[in-house]
Amino acid sequence: MAVEAGGVGIWDWDIANNQVTWSDRVYAMHGMAPGSDTGGLQGFRDRVHPDDLARVEAAMAAALAGGAPYEVEFRARLPGGGIRWIATQSRLLFDAQGRPLRMVGASTDVTERVELLSAERQARGDAEAARRRLELLASAGAELARSLDPQDTLKAIATTLVPGIADWCRIDLLDDAGVLQRRLAWHSDPAVAQKALEMALQLRAAPSTTGSMAWVIENGRPHYGHFSAPEALADPALRLYTQTFGMSAHFIIPLLARGRIIGALAVIQAESKRELSEDDRALIQELGQRAALALDNARLYAEAEATRRQAESANRAKDEFLAMLGHELRNPLAPIATALELMARRDPAASENERRVIGRQVAHLSRLIDDLLDISRITQGKIQLQREPVDLKAVLANALELTQPVFEKHSRPVKLLQPPEPVATVGDAVRLTQVLCNLLVNASKFTPPDGHVTLQLRVQGAVAEISVEDSGSGIAPELLPRVFDLFVQGGQAIDRQAGGLGLGLAIVRSLTEMHGGSVNAESEGLGRGSRFTVRLPLAQGVALPEPVAAPPAGLAATGRVLVVDDNTDAGESLAELLRMVGYQTITVPHAQAALDLLGSFVPQLALLDIGLPGIDGYQLARLLRADPRAAGMRLVALTGYGRENDRARALAAGFDEHLVKPVNIDRLLQVMAGLMQAPQAA
Repeated sequence: MAVEAGGVGIWDWDIANNQVTWSDRVYAMHGMAPGSDTGGLQGFRDRVHPDDLARVEAAMAAALAGGAPYEVEFRARLPGGGIRWIATQSRLLFDAQGRPLRMVGASTDVTERVELLSAERQARGDAEAARRRLELLASAGAELARSLDPQDTLKAIATTLVPGIADWCRIDLLDDAGVLQRRLAWHSDPAVAQKALEMALQLRAAPSTTGSMAWVIENGRPHYGHFSAPEALADPALRLYTQTFGMSAHFIIPLLARGRIIGALAVIQAESKRELSEDDRALIQELGQRAALALDNARLYAEAEATRRQAESANRAKDEFLAMLGHELRNPLAPIATALELMARRDPAASENERRVIGRQVAHLSRLIDDLLDISRITQGKIQLQREPVDLKAVLANALELTQPVFEKHSRPVKLLQPPEPVATVGDAVRLTQVLCNLLVNASKFTPPDGHVTLQLRVQGAVAEISVEDSGSGIAPELLPRVFDLFVQGGQAIDRQAGGLGLGLAIVRSLTEMHGGSVNAESEGLGRGSRFTVRLPLAQGVALPEPVAAPPAGLAATGRVLVVDDNTDAGESLAELLRMVGYQTITVPHAQAALDLLGSFVPQLALLDIGLPGIDGYQLARLLRADPRAAGMRLVALTGYGRENDRARALAAGFDEHLVKPVNIDRLLQVMAGLMQAPQAA
């Protein structure tokens, strides 16, 4: 009764007679009617699950041989097809000679305990698998975010999947034309992977083949299967490829990013013979979503980088073009300007009107070149202001002096209105003068000869207001909001008498804003004039610089000068003018001639063009600085290259000064006289 109450079954094996006796409880455990034939030892063996039989027989044999008692847990197969777990233990009786006579044991149904333990192990396994999946996803996310290089992204995807989940990873991507391109075949063995990629580039399964990369992309849904399936074996290319590497189970998913399919990802088993579980496939799809977004981000980044490089290349090409344009246009202007100066010095009364016309047009062309180069520098942020306290009244006076020639055709001079006391700001006097010159030149273009132009400076609180008002052609209402934009111009007659490139006002706005100010335009409409107002912050409590005294007249124009210029007209005309004012001058067309000349003629000052054939002006300056015969020689770069970096490069090469063609002759003579009279370096 106690045994029955404990749910224990008793059994007895008469070894000598091979008879097995079970209690009713044992019969119940095996799903048999009490008292039915047990079938002896063989009948017992037949009821043990095949996967457990070897373990049961080994335990029994060990006990019969005198080893440990027979104790084992096994699965018993029930007649109806079910399984029951039974735990059994026994005692063995021996005869006087030590031979086993009988084995008596007790069995217990432990199915519930085993199933609970199995469920617990399964739960722990599931939790561990979930943890590993989360870690894998986190690691993959970090790897995919590490780089925006497309090849690095492909590698990060592959190493996440191989060998942790699969033996192989394949990725194909659609190009810009929608053609599927082989991008990656990945295996733990790089040599095998390279061979697979080479084969993939040569072989291409029919798009209609179920399970191919093209089929997945075409249908837009995942595919799970085996390459031994009839549809896979039917395609020669797919069959050759998969059988070469022993590929079997595979899971292929479309890569979807930002609403479009960009390619396909294949995860393949081979030598491991593993299947891809449902959890594996769910993980692969999650990784695939992240991979698709990472690949698309890499693509967008690569496109952005390519666009940026193209823009930088185009910008460099534009800068180089503008620099060359400035050089090529300034070079022919230089001999024209010099020739005009020669004519004026030889006979001031000869062809005075014609010289004035030519001089005006040369100055106009020079301004156009300067505008082109200035707007290029401004848009790139390459202009550096030389900030210092500035009296705006001096800026107005300078601007009026510089623009006086453009108002020669006007019957009235520019009317100037300003306060009696200085008006101080902090800024670059040269650039502020350029702002006002542009506004005044603009007013002169669009104001008839009998019209009037007013330049006014006034103080409004903490702001200085400078206005240029004219009675000219005015500005159309639809143009007014865009008048400071690049290349914007009002309508002009077919003769384009007003001329210009539409850059002057854009330069005005940019330079004004660089000074912390603002500019606006007003007009009541066409034919009703216009007013441009520049507002600049006032500077309180700053010391204005003392006016610079004019250089003494009649500076001694004596000394030896060398002119090096491959433009014969420019070199000869400049040399003739210098001789006229008193300099002993020789001109040569290239650097080697200048170096050869040092044996017989050592100049005190050399005017060097930069764009010389063979040895350029920068190299020539360095050679002269290194030559003992030229010790103490002053060097002036006289060139058509007029950008700020050109000046910096010239000074770095050893030049004392950098002047841009066509140079104002008075300015040139002043610079030369100053350098010739300054103490020479040791």
